[in-house]
Amino acid sequence: MYRFGSVVLAAAFLFAGSAFAASSSDIASGPKTSTRTLNIIGVGAQASLADTDAITGACSVDPWVDHCSDTSCSCAVITVSKASGNMDKGTQTVSNFYVTIDTDLNPATEPPPGGNGPNPQCVGFFGILTDTSSTDAKTINLFGATCKKIVAVTPSNPQGTHVSDTLVGGWGISGTTPPSPDASGWGTLLGSLLSKHSSNPNAVSLKLSGLVTE
Repeated sequence: MYRFGSVVLAAAFLFAGSAFAASSSDIASGPKTSTRTLNIIGVGAQASLADTDAITGACSVDPWVDHCSDTSCSCAVITVSKASGNMDKGTQTVSNFYVTIDTDLNPATEPPPGGNGPNPQCVGFFGILTDTSSTDAKTINLFGATCKKIVAVTPSNPQGTHVSDTLVGGWGISGTTPPSPDASGWGTLLGSLLSKHSSNPNAVSLKLSGLVTE
């Protein structure tokens, strides 16, 4: 009986060991999750009428950006001059970068007392871009808020000077246009948009960071 039990126990260990080895092999050859980043530098401009919803003002290039809480949206197109990071393998190019800005999505609804102070503004946005390299292609959806940055508020200049907007939010890989190779991912974004009064008007810098399984 003891020898029989030992044989059964040994067989169980052998089976478990082979199953574990197969599982480890599957994991080694399967999708891997890693931290990815995408750094973007570009310039924003008003999108063409052909890319804009005639009623709401939202970007009409994709369902993700083609919605607006009312009719006070605008569509911007970002021309990217530099893209870096490891979102895709190799040299990356970012194109088809559109942003719908919804000025009705503003949590700062109370004006300054007596009108003596900066006008508060943090408005919602939805964006979309395509990131490609020689081997990879991903469509990335964005959403978040763009908040005015005001400096030099003084008694003689109670409104202050609008120097830039801070962009904060999140991103995710879109399934509307399937990524190649197959991948999923999401994360956070942080950036800035310089105002039209700056030395480099409408300059955009943006960093996406998060996890991608591929």
